[in-house]
Amino acid sequence: MTLVETGAESTASSTAAALPPALWTRWRWAILAACLGWLALVAAPALAAAGGWPAADLLRSLLAPACHQLPVRSPHFFGEPLAACHRCVGLYLGFTLGIAAWPRLPALASRVAARPRWIAICLLPLGIDWMLLDNSAASRFVTGLVASFPVALLALFGVAQLATSPEEGKPGREEGGTAAKNKDRKCRK
Repeated sequence: MTLVETGAESTASSTAAALPPALWTRWRWAILAACLGWLALVAAPALAAAGGWPAADLLRSLLAPACHQLPVRSPHFFGEPLAACHRCVGLYLGFTLGIAAWPRLPALASRVAARPRWIAICLLPLGIDWMLLDNSAASRFVTGLVASFPVALLALFGVAQLATSPEEGKPGREEGGTAAKNKDRKCRK
């Protein structure tokens, strides 16, 4: 399965009807829950510090490999910086919003899926903003949001493709499938 099935009758309008079932997989909810958990982890150090809890630095250190966390370039809640900069918060929030919104936008999803270059075009403002010496917190946040929202569509299509893969794509007897595992269990007895 490709992003958009190819064929004589395959057009953007006919693909729109086929997109929602593929995007409404149970894995989508798992990805959405993971994204919300990640956003909670981003906000947790600021909330912990504001509440006087000593775990704020430990929580912030968990995200240190993913973001520079400079307080000057980070949004603040209750006077405390988040565990991510404006750009990273935009990236995380945009991806989360994309996971939540794309299944509700099937016509737009089919158009973007038919032209994946549009996703690359959405990344351009982020790259331009990154190269500018004089950018603002708002520009960093918005370009992160714009860049990651369409990337979520790729993740949804990837998960949908894995969830609906045909039987011939799964491991068979020779490759360690269920029959081979059952045979292996019998040999151990």
